[in-house]
Amino acid sequence: MHLSLELETSPLSFHSLSFLEEGDEVVIGRADIDSYGVFPHDGAAVLQELRDGRPPADAAAWYEATYRQPVDMEAFLETLRELHFLREDADGNEDADEPRPIRWQRLGRVLFSAPAWVCYALVVAAAVAASVHDPRLVPRLRNVFFSDYLLLVELTVVGGQVALSLLHEGFHVLAGRRLGLASSVRISRRLYFVVFETVLDGLAVVPRRKRYLPILAGMLADVLVVAILTLAAYLSRQDDGSISLVGGVCLALAFTTLPRIVWQFYFFLRTDVYYLVTTMLACVDLETATRGLLRNRLNALLGRHERLLDEEAWHPRDRHVARWYAPLFVAGYGVSIAMLVVVVAPLAWQFLGGAFQKVFLDDALSPAEFWDSVALLLLIGVQLALAAAIAIRDRRRRASQSPEPREPSRPAEPPAPAEQPSPA
Repeated sequence: MHLSLELETSPLSFHSLSFLEEGDEVVIGRADIDSYGVFPHDGAAVLQELRDGRPPADAAAWYEATYRQPVDMEAFLETLRELHFLREDADGNEDADEPRPIRWQRLGRVLFSAPAWVCYALVVAAAVAASVHDPRLVPRLRNVFFSDYLLLVELTVVGGQVALSLLHEGFHVLAGRRLGLASSVRISRRLYFVVFETVLDGLAVVPRRKRYLPILAGMLADVLVVAILTLAAYLSRQDDGSISLVGGVCLALAFTTLPRIVWQFYFFLRTDVYYLVTTMLACVDLETATRGLLRNRLNALLGRHERLLDEEAWHPRDRHVARWYAPLFVAGYGVSIAMLVVVVAPLAWQFLGGAFQKVFLDDALSPAEFWDSVALLLLIGVQLALAAAIAIRDRRRRASQSPEPREPSRPAEPPAPAEQPSPA
């Protein structure tokens, strides 16, 4: 291997990096831009030598003397550049990209402190006791229709669940910021669902035992929401014991929160349970490996061997788990598509057809019925338009393949010995 004179004699300048040992590997990354890579221990060692000021040529010689094999330093440096670890400027001021102070970190610590957990347990216990005392508080479908005016029901449930979905993601964010992570929320899409999604890429350099709370914090929020709304309905009962309008709204929102808890077990859509399972199994990017494995199986079946992906590019743990996860992945998507065809589409056709007929064809329609139908059409239209817009945005982003630093880089396993394929 021949390096340029500059690489032979000049040390490199690095951004501020975090290191986390994970068994036989080391996760290294930049917390300021959420860019991370998975390295073997020898790769982390040579990276540390470079950070300490050893020029690349000397680091290559050190690696060969220490590990008794050569290293493809050119490929290794290219991987570091793809991960945006190397500074392009000559100043090398590492303090310039130190993570900024994390807002709401103190609030996150309070929300997940020991006294808070005691309060959460008392709230859930009180809600269970209230439901036993008054069975009308138990979540059920009829609780959704707290009013004869469907427009009021629609707007209350949709608006309330948007706010409660943000609360769900807010618990994820605060659980991450409690650990000093710059977590945030964005709008995304899962199959034909529009969802809010918390960005927690910084968990890559957090010890595994500390990752579970940020992952499960959203489900904790949903359980607390159901409990608090149930208690509010109980405490707001009228003097004769009947459910008040406020209590009816609370019970409607409590019931419609339950599907969000169930949704988290749709693991094939990268929900909270998916990230919980992949964290427990020490996976790096299970979905990419699973999709690639299924694509390879299909292309091999069709005889399109030139389209086969290199499975060695995936993390070994992902390759192993993907073999049994792939059937579950396909089955999950199959169930969702079947639900779309058998349940969602017929219901949507029924609602849309009825609403369309009332708005455009029924002349004897009362104002309340007219605006109720208009609101339903608008709500469904906004949902479909938003899902389409997100799908177009994601497709354009993938097509551009822009190497913006803010985009997390794919996991890597450098350095590769000279006789092995380069990880870059």
